Amino acid sequence: MVLQNFTNGYNVANGSMLATGEKNDCSVRAIANAFDVCYDVAHGFAADVLKRKARKGAKDMYMNLIKAKNVTFDLFSDTLFPETKEFKLKCVNKPINKDYTHKKVAYTVKTFCAKFSKGTFIVIVHKHALCVKDGIVIDNGDMQFTGYRRTVESFIKVS
Repeated sequence: MVLQNFTNGYNVANGSMLATGEKNDCSVRAIANAFDVCYDVAHGFAADVLKRKARKGAKDMYMNLIKAKNVTFDLFSDTLFPETKEFKLKCVNKPINKDYTHKKVAYTVKTFCAKFSKGTFIVIVHKHALCVKDGIVIDNGDMQFTGYRRTVESFIKVS
């Protein structure tokens, strides 16, 4: 089975010199795609807020985003037309799919996209982060084929 509502998340890293030497940067790409900022800005945010070290995954991403609550990006601050982007974060840990009444069942990426088809989310699965925008998964290219089965551990709504 192939996930139809899918976009390659690596596109955000095009043209970035930081991205060429990176690995384990799914959190950086999820942030860049969710907040509509370039890879380099997301990389700085991940280092500052998520305490992510270069070429290492972000530990405790969910907990660090809970502490942040609100996120502000000052873009082009050294130019004639500076831009500020502000976002509010709503964090949900261990979401339960209410469609199942016989027992508690977690969302998979596929069922999450069907249920939350409007809005922007950073979704955390086991040792990985991805972005979902208006029901479209933005993730690694290889996850189009197997990624829809992963269990959602937590998610952050970006507004």
